[in-house]
Amino acid sequence: MNIFVVAEGEIGEKRVYEKWIPFVNSEMIWVESIFDISENNFAIIAGGGYPNYFKVIENAIDDVNSVDTVDRLVIAVDSEEMLFNEKYLEISDFLTDKECSASIFIVIQHFCIETWALGNKRVGPRNPRAEMLKKYKDFFNVLTDDPELLPGYPPADLNRAQFAEKYLRAMLNDRYRNLSYSKRNPRSLLHKTYFTEVKNRLETTGHIASFSTFLDAFK
Repeated sequence: MNIFVVAEGEIGEKRVYEKWIPFVNSEMIWVESIFDISENNFAIIAGGGYPNYFKVIENAIDDVNSVDTVDRLVIAVDSEEMLFNEKYLEISDFLTDKECSASIFIVIQHFCIETWALGNKRVGPRNPRAEMLKKYKDFFNVLTDDPELLPGYPPADLNRAQFAEKYLRAMLNDRYRNLSYSKRNPRSLLHKTYFTEVKNRLETTGHIASFSTFLDAFK
């Protein structure tokens, strides 16, 4: 199985996917480019966010059609303020008239990759020290409630994706002195233990249900 991936953003998702895909399928080996793919390889290209990723997807399909080594094209995008099904239909409708020699899987990060990361109960805010994290937990407790139901945060005029990123950073900073998170530097998410905790949250509670689209895409 050879896979080419269009990831949502510029750097963050690409780095996370490079590490997490082999955790799903240990036979998969990352390579730099689609043109380096040979056997049990995957390559990733950054989509550059909405709406730029539509052009990147078109170019990715052209690249897949120009080689004979790719079995699956995976398109991973945030749903942002849309419902899961709305975003899925938007992407599938865009693909309707596109001819691709590989099968296509759509991964919806509902509503962003930070939502999945908030599912890690091991780093969740049980007894927060920081006042801001206490406020976040009182507003919405990601330990007990499904992170995919996280609303925006009106006190700071944050939409839900912005709130998820700030919540995740505050949670990691509170738990581990030397760990943080940013879209350009998601290193705290790259370890297998973090991935395993996210996967466990889905499997034991049914929370972060959209994470199943990621798991299914790389089995």
